[in-house]
Amino acid sequence: MNNRTPLPEPFLKRIRDTFSEAWYDAFTHSMNQHPVSSVRINPHKIPGDAFSTETVPWCKYGFYLSQKPFFTKDPLFHAGAYYPQEASSMILWHILETLIPDKTSASHNVLDLCGAPGGKATLLASYLDGNGLLVTNEVIHSRAGILRENMLKWGAPNVVVSRSDPHEFSSLPGLFDLIIVDAPCSGEGMFRKGDTARREWSEENAAMCSLRQRRILKDAWPALREGGWLIYSTCTFNPRENEENLNWLTEEKNAQIIRLKVPENWGITEIPVKNGNGLAFYPHKVKGEGFFIAAVQKISSQKTTKLPKTKIKTPVVDNTIKTIIKDPGRYSFLADNEQWRAFPKEKENILKLLKMKLNVIEYGIPIGTSGRKNLIPDPALAFSWEFNPTFPLLELDKEAALHYLKGETPKTDNRFSRGYMTVTYNHIPLGFVKNVGNRLNNLFPKGWRIRMDI
Repeated sequence: MNNRTPLPEPFLKRIRDTFSEAWYDAFTHSMNQHPVSSVRINPHKIPGDAFSTETVPWCKYGFYLSQKPFFTKDPLFHAGAYYPQEASSMILWHILETLIPDKTSASHNVLDLCGAPGGKATLLASYLDGNGLLVTNEVIHSRAGILRENMLKWGAPNVVVSRSDPHEFSSLPGLFDLIIVDAPCSGEGMFRKGDTARREWSEENAAMCSLRQRRILKDAWPALREGGWLIYSTCTFNPRENEENLNWLTEEKNAQIIRLKVPENWGITEIPVKNGNGLAFYPHKVKGEGFFIAAVQKISSQKTTKLPKTKIKTPVVDNTIKTIIKDPGRYSFLADNEQWRAFPKEKENILKLLKMKLNVIEYGIPIGTSGRKNLIPDPALAFSWEFNPTFPLLELDKEAALHYLKGETPKTDNRFSRGYMTVTYNHIPLGFVKNVGNRLNNLFPKGWRIRMDI
């Protein structure tokens, strides 16, 4: 880790003035070590023991890796079987267990306001496990496309992806039981991941981040129901962006900071804030990067959104479309611009409202379009938890799967009849091909294909 951009001197001064000399020495030493690699598995696609390495203590589906693999060259990564997520941020799982212990019987509406690229959104989707509704949002166009791709590949059926400015959610008063704001920040917690964060850091930028974070919190607050929770997090150590913003929120919006409890042996630092606390992750004390998280509860009164009363007209659905979903009774089948989608029945009216108020770019299970003779599957259907493969299966080895993901044509023989086939790797769906007799047409989306040499 030599020849790195030095840690910014004003940052070091703040740390030196805040902590003891021994603490400062251990901290600065850790900031020049290699970052920790970790992933979180998708339990709907691979078993919990898929990674025979150390488990992240605060998330049962999180695993530390001995070294960072080349994810692009692993078909399981493209299949949405796991997500490379920083271990510290997986603490969200533990906090969800505290706030929503009975997730299976709950029908919560959850908003992930700053969702890209999808680490916390996929964690939320796994925790809800198909129950309730998850709306994940990203305002920046390019990042919203990445979020959409990652959520489709993760495969949860109860997700809406939007590309909207945070202030647009103020038009949905009291709609959400839980809001997650993983706010854009000065990035001090990423200092050992690369030089970019070190070079871009400045005290002025941190001050601007603090103001932007307050605007996001202010915009999101009306959408939280009375008694609901807001989880606030950053990847910085800066009190101006962490504790001071929480103090501002409690005074500005009459919020109550929750006291979060964690086992002492996890090495997480509890930072007192009002009558509650925030959790801080310092790299010399935990196996992870720098991170801060806290939860607040809305105790002020809040009017609630009135949902549309009109029943959404569901078109006549061909049985072929229904049988391609494992549990069709749970879903409404909707025709959207000639494309069939499935969406949880109990959240159908909320979907209609969201499409009126937000820029919704993805929702539910994309099934496909009705062809002259049969269903033309949407490429994203293969990734859904609810996909019931009715097409013949084409299992590929790793090399063949990577070539398929590059957009190349898989080999075939005369065993299969003409029509659509589901491509799998380790028996996990990757996408579709169409057998036209003398060849297989690769239907993997061009925008998702591997571009590098394999």
